[in-house]
Amino acid sequence: MLHVVFMVLLIGVLIATVVSFVVMGLLQIYRTRALSREAHELGMQFSPDDPFDVPRRYADFALVQSGHSPRADNVTHGRVEGRHVRAFDFRYEVGHGPRRVSRHYKVAVVEAKRELPDVLMWNDQDAESVPFQVRNGDAHLVGWAYCGNGELAAALKDACGDLADEGTSLQTCGSTLMVFARAGRHGGGYAKRLGEAIRAIQAIDPLPDDRRQEGGGSDQATEKTAPTLDFD
Repeated sequence: MLHVVFMVLLIGVLIATVVSFVVMGLLQIYRTRALSREAHELGMQFSPDDPFDVPRRYADFALVQSGHSPRADNVTHGRVEGRHVRAFDFRYEVGHGPRRVSRHYKVAVVEAKRELPDVLMWNDQDAESVPFQVRNGDAHLVGWAYCGNGELAAALKDACGDLADEGTSLQTCGSTLMVFARAGRHGGGYAKRLGEAIRAIQAIDPLPDDRRQEGGGSDQATEKTAPTLDFD
């Protein structure tokens, strides 16, 4: 009798596992199609895979350095308001074996026209994933623990303080600004995340009005102009 009960339970677990994988696969297909439509509406390009090797290209960013087995997919890329932008789903693993956990983020990156000071602003709502350099960082702003250039951190906070309530973190490295938040915290596609990234970069590295009016398009080089803000 116990043997029969065990077999029934085992079969039930196997069926539940298969159903779970099928549902996750269908949800991923639905999300990929929705993001592809959104990219087309924005006049941008879309790839369900990772044509830019995100883990290697952005290896200096704290998010990418977190955990192990980093990977990206559902990549939207092009130009918004004269800026090179990319947005993608990103995930990494923490732990091993039965304690292995996957963490998912929605990410947007945007290129400035010059090198920026380094700053990392990690949102308090994502405290369980906070990296070592922020736990032992320079200071705290309302909504973020941060390390790096204090003047740049203050400028980003002044321009984008509402992002603190939305669980959004920010980091600059070289000429790139990354804006990211845990997936599931907000629904929808990348338009909102891209808007956040553009707003943040415009606050610290504004473009002339004629270039800001450029719409979406291909991921091509743009002309550099002189810096408009200086950070010590």
